[in-house]
Amino acid sequence: MIKFLYDPEKCDLPYDSNVQRPSKCLKCLESCPYSLLMFRPMKEVAKDGAPVRYEIYMTFKSYANKYCPDCLKCIKVCPNKAIEIKI
Repeated sequence: MIKFLYDPEKCDLPYDSNVQRPSKCLKCLESCPYSLLMFRPMKEVAKDGAPVRYEIYMTFKSYANKYCPDCLKCIKVCPNKAIEIKI
């Protein structure tokens, strides 16, 4: 079974007010051939109500074995080594 592990302490995805979402890096999202990775806001919010940071997560976790191609591209492109995939 595939297990997606993400360390938000190693990956910094701050809110970008110009585009109203994170815009820094996101290489892992761009590298996934099946678009299984997404970002979501973490609980901490700024005074204006906008999320302070975001985290990466795998969509369809229950179907990861079926859809994840085990290509490990997300791991290879992550400059901060914030992603692990356990098979």
